[in-house]
Amino acid sequence: MAGRKKQKETRVGEIAEQFEHAFMAGLGALADAQKKGAGRFDDLVREGERFRKMATSRTESLIDDVQDAIRGMTGDAQSRATGLLDQVRDSSRLDKLQSAFDARVADTMDRLNVPSKNDIDKINRKLDKIVRLLDDKGKPAAKKKAARKKTAKKAATRKKVARKTTKKAATRKKVARKKTTK
Repeated sequence: MAGRKKQKETRVGEIAEQFEHAFMAGLGALADAQKKGAGRFDDLVREGERFRKMATSRTESLIDDVQDAIRGMTGDAQSRATGLLDQVRDSSRLDKLQSAFDARVADTMDRLNVPSKNDIDKINRKLDKIVRLLDDKGKPAAKKKAARKKTAKKAATRKKVARKTTKKAATRKKVARKKTTK
């Protein structure tokens, strides 16, 4: 039994030794990973900086290309717009277009029986003449009305006076009749 015990103890010792070796190997791997990990981390930081610089330079070059293209298109658009403005400003074409437009509008207005500016101006001149004539005739007429009112008042007072005198005469006749009948 003592032999078995010794065998067990040696086995346990071997297993403990193996565990210890495994544990030490794990610690060694961890230490190695930390060393390499720190180095790898630094490598990744440098790689990120290189990528950022490259992306920034590409982005800046793209922005420059886009700005150049926009400037080119702006110059093109300005030259086209200037050309179009010159064509529109050409007075002979513009006059032709304007006269054609005016003629069509006038024809349409005639078809719709809408009076033109000239027609309205003629009517206004005629109305002005009529108003002036009425004003000229109205002023003496106002004087005549005032004169008529005065004569009408005089006639009314004459009638009142005449009535009074006829009443007096009638009362005198009544008085005279009464005297004669007595």
